[in-house]
Amino acid sequence: MFKNIKIISLLFCACFIPISASANYSNGVIAMLYGEYDLAVKEFTISAQEGDVEATYSLGYMYENQVGVSKDYDKALFWYRKAAALGDPKSQYIIGNMYNRGRGVKINQHQAVKWYHKAAKQGFGWAQYFYGLKLENGEGIRKNEKQAALWYQRAADQEVARAQYNLGSMYYDGRGVSKDYKLAYHWLYIADAYAHKDAKEFLKKIALKISENDIATLKKEAHLWIRRHR
Repeated sequence: MFKNIKIISLLFCACFIPISASANYSNGVIAMLYGEYDLAVKEFTISAQEGDVEATYSLGYMYENQVGVSKDYDKALFWYRKAAALGDPKSQYIIGNMYNRGRGVKINQHQAVKWYHKAAKQGFGWAQYFYGLKLENGEGIRKNEKQAALWYQRAADQEVARAQYNLGSMYYDGRGVSKDYKLAYHWLYIADAYAHKDAKEFLKKIALKISENDIATLKKEAHLWIRRHR
């Protein structure tokens, strides 16, 4: 069952193959859906050698997550690097994760920051969050809470609950931004709506700092934000 979930998360459905996709990539997607993994690797490899970004990323994903092939971080990194060189933000983000967590490589926070930043500049929400986190904590880069808040804001606007929570926390404490309990409540309320596990308790703490009328207004504004983004 979990293998099927991985396949779906990688390729969704043949219906979503881009019109511009190469024949080999399309064949690879269909082979994946039918569980013909050797054929999928063959078709993706041909397409990747022709410079197809999605095929190149897909090979990295398969080797990293053991989808129809043996787990092989070296091969995964090989293909992710090729996709990253073609400008793929997903691959850049994953390379950052590999260096951040020591998956197939030695932990290297400077390299993690480098790759998160590449993907973050392209608007990849999770990379923006992790780049902000590195800036907030001073891991692999000089600590800069003001810049951290800016990157959290960008990630929060892309519905990354961890960024919403961290941004709310920064407004509550006045770290990197001016202290603002209303904005803290706004972002923590949204983070709670996106199922952040700690947001609800934090909201109780912030509620002691602002009026009931303000809370009612902030909830309405937060609901409008959520409707606009979902």
